[in-house]
Amino acid sequence: MLAALAPPVQQARKHYPGATFFRGGRVCGTDCNKSNGSSPHMITRKNLIALRSGAAVLALGVTAGGAFAQAYGDGGGSATGSNAVALGPNSEAPGDSSVAVGNNSSANGVDAVAIGGDEDGNGATATGNSTTAIGGESVANQPGNTALGWQSMATGAFSNALGHQSSASGAESIAIGEDSSASQLGAIAIGGNNDSDGDGVADAGAGASADGIDAIALGAGASATGPSTTSIGGESVTNGPGSTAIGWQSAATAERAQAFGHLATASGVRSLAVGEAATASSDNSTAIGNLAAANGIDALAIGDAAAATGPSTTSVGGESMAMGPGATAIGWQSAATAERAQAFGHLATASGVRSTAVGEGATASGRESLSFGNLASATATNSAAIGNGATATRANQFTLGNSRNTYTAPGIASSASRAAQSGSTNFVTSDRAGNLATSSYGPSDIASLSRGMDDLADDIDRNREGIAMAMALDAPYVPVDSQFAVSSGLGMYGGSTAFAISGAYRMDANTQFDAGMTFGSDSGDVGGRLGVSYNW
Repeated sequence: MLAALAPPVQQARKHYPGATFFRGGRVCGTDCNKSNGSSPHMITRKNLIALRSGAAVLALGVTAGGAFAQAYGDGGGSATGSNAVALGPNSEAPGDSSVAVGNNSSANGVDAVAIGGDEDGNGATATGNSTTAIGGESVANQPGNTALGWQSMATGAFSNALGHQSSASGAESIAIGEDSSASQLGAIAIGGNNDSDGDGVADAGAGASADGIDAIALGAGASATGPSTTSIGGESVTNGPGSTAIGWQSAATAERAQAFGHLATASGVRSLAVGEAATASSDNSTAIGNLAAANGIDALAIGDAAAATGPSTTSVGGESMAMGPGATAIGWQSAATAERAQAFGHLATASGVRSTAVGEGATASGRESLSFGNLASATATNSAAIGNGATATRANQFTLGNSRNTYTAPGIASSASRAAQSGSTNFVTSDRAGNLATSSYGPSDIASLSRGMDDLADDIDRNREGIAMAMALDAPYVPVDSQFAVSSGLGMYGGSTAFAISGAYRMDANTQFDAGMTFGSDSGDVGGRLGVSYNW
């Protein structure tokens, strides 16, 4: 800007040799008509002024010092750059081809544009080549910057701010919307104030904010803090490198956390929450579904209102629940509520440590218990119930099916099954309640018993034959007047037959001796007898 606003004509000739001056205060450049002083750049008001070739002013106290510069208005507007334009009191355009419009506006840079006045002395300010500031108190102070809106500020290299009090202070950043802020390299904030309390008045300080390299905040009150963060949606929040929050009031507040949906919250490192009010609060946790919650390292909850609480828990299905380290619940309203418990099926419940329940309504409540089948129940330690409606209530009990079941084991009589057995074998026994056990004896005992019975049968047969032999054998009588007698006999009993022959000798009138032999027809056994009789 020229030091003297109205030098004498003599001084003007000295300082501006390219200009032509006339009496009466009319001054024009070298292109004027010297006969009448007319010129396209004629100064029409009397005052002390100084011009360069081709410059024009149209007000008191205004300076147009650059070649073909234009300055208009009362109060000291100054266009000192070539082809510059300054319009308004105290406006200044010192840069070549710059434009300053509005009181106290300033365009200080080649091709700079500042439009907007302020009665407090804070007009639009565009500082730097190709900068643009439009709006009262707007500021663009780095080459190529653009600030549009009252009190907007674009202060980072090649940054852009659009909206009342918007601020783009990071290099190559963009802020759009009232109170929006983009403060780091490549950050983008889009969204103005919102009315969170419903009083019809925009809340102060609630514009979008992107504070991180390559951060993006889009939506009223959206906030992206940290490098490569992304917040899309009103009041969405990201606070951790690489985190993403999409949806109204969604929040991703840890490194690489991801939240998608209204009120979705991912607060664990590398956590993922998808769905309205879904929550993933631990490292590497995943919650997918409305109201789903994963609260534990590596926890997984999928389904509306699914809940996985504890490290390495898995809950899949609406209203399913896995609570306890390593617990798994799969199925609508399934529940695994102890360490490493497993529940599969609608309403399946595994509440014992390391228990497993499979089937609709299956229950495994004993430690290390197993229930497999619809409505199967294993309630004691290490018990197992297999089959629909099967029930195991004693420790170490194994129940297969129920009282209405029949059982088929096609391979039980196969040679392969028999070959698989080793050592002694026993018989399986059962009581009325279906409790199974094995006897103390087995097939070998039956074989031995069978042999004994066979021997007994043989003995019985031999006894029958012996009776027949006894019946066949008799003692012949020798009359007193005789000395010898011989007899034979045939005996039959119980199907056995025997033959006998006997002889007798009379020694005297009172004494007799006899002997006999008998033969069994079935076995060939031989029997005999000796006898003596004495009479008197």
